[in-house]
Amino acid sequence: MGTVRNSPLVLFALAATACGGREEAAVSPSPQPAAAAASPEFLRLREGLVLSLVPNLPGVPSDDLPDASRLDVEILAADGRQLRLRWTGTVRIETPESSKRREEWVRATSNAPAGATPLPAVPPAYEKREISGTLLFPDEAAAPQFLLPGLWPEGNTTFPGASGLAMPKRAFQRLKQRGEAKVPLFLTGKGLREPASLLLRRASESARIVHVEGTEVWRRTPPPRRFPLRLDGRPVEVRSIGAKNWFGTFEVLDDAENPLVLSVLPSPAPSPALDLFAPSKVLKTLLGYRVSEAAWVSPEARR
Repeated sequence: MGTVRNSPLVLFALAATACGGREEAAVSPSPQPAAAAASPEFLRLREGLVLSLVPNLPGVPSDDLPDASRLDVEILAADGRQLRLRWTGTVRIETPESSKRREEWVRATSNAPAGATPLPAVPPAYEKREISGTLLFPDEAAAPQFLLPGLWPEGNTTFPGASGLAMPKRAFQRLKQRGEAKVPLFLTGKGLREPASLLLRRASESARIVHVEGTEVWRRTPPPRRFPLRLDGRPVEVRSIGAKNWFGTFEVLDDAENPLVLSVLPSPAPSPALDLFAPSKVLKTLLGYRVSEAAWVSPEARR
């Protein structure tokens, strides 16, 4: 699988920028190999499974997204009750030399006499730094809340009461049988990444004013679906079901033992408060994702 190129907070912004202007320079897409149906069991969370998450840009194939937009998630341990994973990414940081040059340019520009020829702007220079986090979800199977990957912190963190990749099993059963289920988004854990966490809390508070029935309910959206991704490098499709709540739309793997959340597309209803404090476009950029690839890495290869 490709190397991860960005953090949960900036990978989507980079991808959106890289994909901007595609309409002006559109080319005929290359023929894609037919996707085969795959069993949901291939996506069971188990040690050695690696998932690639990419920005959720409807209509843009995963192969057209830059490698810089990918986030890799490796399952370190999973026993049906708890889940431990490691995510990796890279961020761009301005070099100290570049920052110093730009500060000097600002001072020189501010102190230039009136009528002086403007100094040419100094472009910033960046370097890449890998970031990662190891997360433990001690009650993944029964946790009542879902933690969006865009909020995952760096370092070692434990999240009791939250599930990190899959929908809680009981909630999934209710969603299939009754058409709706309560699945609160995890909002208040220590160390959640900013500014996404703050924006999501503000959006949730704004939504509570409009949705008198609450913001925790996911409702099923028929009909059953097929979700495309790559499995060990080959195109496949898996059965999925759609769901929707105040925050956006979800695609969930149709597997009662492993209801993996395959995609999230934020699309909260616009409102003056939301547009001011947590614009929908920003939420989509920071918190939307879809699973583009899955592979299993053997213990020998991980050593």
